[in-house]
Amino acid sequence: MAGVTDAAFRQRLRRNGCCRLSTEMVSAAALARGNRRTLGYLAVPDLGPDLEVQLFGANPAELAEAGAMAVDAGFAAVDLNAGCPVKKVVGGGAGAALLRDPAHLGRCLAALRRVVPGQLSVKIRAGWDAASINCTQVARIAADAGVDRITLHPRTRSQGYSGLADWSLVEELVRECRVPVVGNGDIDSAAVAVERLRSSGCAGVMVGRAALGQPWLFAQAAELWQGRPAGPPPAPRQIGEDLVAQLRDLVRWKGERVAVVEMRKFVAWGAKGFVGVAEFRRSTQHVTEARELEERVHGFFDAIGEEGA
Repeated sequence: MAGVTDAAFRQRLRRNGCCRLSTEMVSAAALARGNRRTLGYLAVPDLGPDLEVQLFGANPAELAEAGAMAVDAGFAAVDLNAGCPVKKVVGGGAGAALLRDPAHLGRCLAALRRVVPGQLSVKIRAGWDAASINCTQVARIAADAGVDRITLHPRTRSQGYSGLADWSLVEELVRECRVPVVGNGDIDSAAVAVERLRSSGCAGVMVGRAALGQPWLFAQAAELWQGRPAGPPPAPRQIGEDLVAQLRDLVRWKGERVAVVEMRKFVAWGAKGFVGVAEFRRSTQHVTEARELEERVHGFFDAIGEEGA
């Protein structure tokens, strides 16, 4: 979720019922080198007990230094991403590439454990490819290194985001692992989130891509889990107001120029599925002022509300 789960989007997710959040992926090597832009990922305006910093890297010393910096910055939880399939990340030996050398992943986690007094977790995939499904072995090594939680995305690195996530692997890991397991992959609705929780026995589910267009699924899932009917999706006018609130947070924290450019993709995700979305997306692609973007968002979503009244 690099370039997505910044502070403004996290605030929007909180408003919609998300109870545990992560930063974008942060390079441990860049933190250790003192890269100014990367250091900014630790100076977040929404630091709190529900937020963990997500590191990636493959050098135990750099990870330890980055972990210590995160703790000094006030983060109570640190997560190591050992599941990212992106070529740029795995090319440096990080992300899902760590699954090819479980012993080295264990050393990386042990280095973090020495400097992180709070919760330490790791996110992994099923394995590198179909011929090397090793998530159970990796989880055992991670538990031995002292992690408090393991998140499994049951696709291989070779799959990327194609095909279907194999949730039988989550169920197996829940049975075999002595630390809590979180499942991730293909959670595209509140109903699916709750069904996966119940059928797999996992301690929680992690939602990624589905939250881009329907962040309210967290609140709906909580209602279903508590035995109540899930509330309906918000009205179009409410979606527009939520997007405008996100834009205003972005302007406050990143400045208008950056905020408007970054907000365009969120506006497009929010409008998905509505009539006229293609023209609306085109109308926002060259907007440079926050006020104009607000007006276009209100105009689009308010009109839908009026038509449906």
